[in-house]
Amino acid sequence: MTADDLYRLARYSRPHFKTEKPEKTGPNLYIRPNLFARPVFVGPDAAIEIDGDAVHGYINGVPSAPGGQLAGLIDRYRDRIVAAASTFFCNGAQKIVIAGTWHHIDFDLGPRFEGCLTHIVAKDGSVSTKLYNERVFEWDETPYRAGYGFTTLMYGQLTDFAEELHAMADDEVCKTRGRYIGASGLGAVGGMIWSTDDDLRTPVLYSAATCTSEVDFELHEEEEEYLAGQPIIGDGTLATAIASKLNDLKNEPGWFRGKDVDRSSHRPRKLKLWEAPDAIDAIGYWVQVRSGETETKSEFRLFGGVSEWQHEVLENTTDADANDYLDNEYASDWIYEPTHREPDREIRLLALGPVPTLSSVPL
Repeated sequence: MTADDLYRLARYSRPHFKTEKPEKTGPNLYIRPNLFARPVFVGPDAAIEIDGDAVHGYINGVPSAPGGQLAGLIDRYRDRIVAAASTFFCNGAQKIVIAGTWHHIDFDLGPRFEGCLTHIVAKDGSVSTKLYNERVFEWDETPYRAGYGFTTLMYGQLTDFAEELHAMADDEVCKTRGRYIGASGLGAVGGMIWSTDDDLRTPVLYSAATCTSEVDFELHEEEEEYLAGQPIIGDGTLATAIASKLNDLKNEPGWFRGKDVDRSSHRPRKLKLWEAPDAIDAIGYWVQVRSGETETKSEFRLFGGVSEWQHEVLENTTDADANDYLDNEYASDWIYEPTHREPDREIRLLALGPVPTLSSVPL
C-alpha cells in the first residue's frame, strides 16, 4: 500500500495476508469461519487526515475543495476529530488517516462522512491499520445501520482468493440491495470491508459492489419479502444518480404500451406507475403520506428497482389546481395503507413535476 492509498478506501488490501489450515482435521472437527465481511456505505472515497492540530479532507485521493462540503464537516467537528486522534498521538503516532466514503443518497438528509478504516502512521513511516470505531460523529453511535455482514472460510494467500471475496461481496450486496435503501430509492451499501474473524478484526481487503445482478426479491430469516433495489449508479451519490437518469431521458427512446413515444410531449390520460419511467420525461415520483390531522409529508423517490406501488394508476391533473399536487402533472388517488401506529395512514403518488434541488457546493 502506497502513501496515496491511505486516502483511497477502494484500493485497500493487505497483499501479504495469509491464512493457514488447522493442523487437526477430521469429519467431526468444527472449523469456524476466519474472515468477516462488514457492509460499507456507498459513496466516493473520502478521508480525514489528522496531523497534530491540522485536519485535512480528501476526496478520491486528492485534497477536498476549500470551503467545500467535506471541509465544512471538518470545521464543524474539528474538536471531536482531534480528540479522537489524541490517544494515537500520545502513543507516538505521526499522523492519523481515517478512510471511508462520502455518503449522500437522500434529499432530506445532508451528506456525511462514513469512516471505515483508521490508518496510524508512525514517525518512521510505517503504517498500521484497524477498523474504524472511534465514533467521532453522532451517526457512528448507531451500529449495523447498513447490515450485519457475513463470514466465510478461506485458506492460502490473499492474492489467491481475493477475486472470490470480491464476487461474494457483490453477490451479498445485490441480494440485500432492496433492504438497505434511502428514501430516494438509492441503495445505501457500496461494498464490503473484509477483516479477520477474531478479536483483532485485522482489515484485509475492500470489495466494491456494483449491484448489477438481477434480483427479483430478497428473503431474510423470517421469510419476509424485500422489494429489489436498483444497481449502484456511478459513485453511488444522489447527484450522480440524478445526472445519469436525466441523461438517459435524452438518449433512450420512449415507450408506452407497445408504441414508440416522444417522452417530452407524450401525456396519456392515465398510466400505471411502472409505465411512467418509459412513457414520460420524469426521473422519479413523489410519495405523499398523511394520517388523520397530521401534516402531509412528501418525499421524492427516483425511478429504478421495484416500487411497492408499481401497479397504482396515475391520472393527468392538467385540469386541477397545480398547487394541490406540488406542480406535478400526474397523481394517484389516496391509497389507504394503515399501520398499527397510524390506522388512518394514506399514500398518494405524484409524477412529472419539480425535482428537489441539491447543493452546488463542491466536495
